[in-house]
Amino acid sequence: MSRGWVLAAGIVLLAGCGGGTERAPEPFGTRVATEVLRDALIVTAVKAKLTADDPDSATTLGVGARDGVVTLRGSVRDAAARGRVVAAARAVTGVKNVVDDLRVDPHGPRPRRFVADAALATRVATAYTAQAGLQRVTVTVNGGVATLYGTVADAKTKARIEAAARGTDGIRNVVDRIRVERP
Repeated sequence: MSRGWVLAAGIVLLAGCGGGTERAPEPFGTRVATEVLRDALIVTAVKAKLTADDPDSATTLGVGARDGVVTLRGSVRDAAARGRVVAAARAVTGVKNVVDDLRVDPHGPRPRRFVADAALATRVATAYTAQAGLQRVTVTVNGGVATLYGTVADAKTKARIEAAARGTDGIRNVVDRIRVERP
């Protein structure tokens, strides 16, 4: 028998070992597109409901879904808030179950205050720019306390920037860290 026949016979035998009717396993993470879409719609609906109930939840809570099972992660201020979040998620059409991975943290983040402080910092920067022009000064605000950083050319410019910051509505105090350049 020639080598070619032996090789051909071996290939035919190996090809028959697959059984022919078995399907190859699906790659890890492969799901039917409609299932993925359904879960994405559930996540969107849960996030919309939570945000409507409490706008801060958009930045403090994570929502995931797989096969209609919603998982909630993040932190809430108290047990009552936890109960409201879980109940809101359960009330969304298509949710089969809710996995509660929420932490209760009374000292957790307060996104509204962060947004308010950022808005105040912008207002302070606008005010001192209107009074003293563009400067190498930055401002941060924390709980209504503005801290000014940077360097200016003279004491008169520094005083105008401080006055503009103090005169901005919502600022309770100003911490001055501005340095005057030495000529």
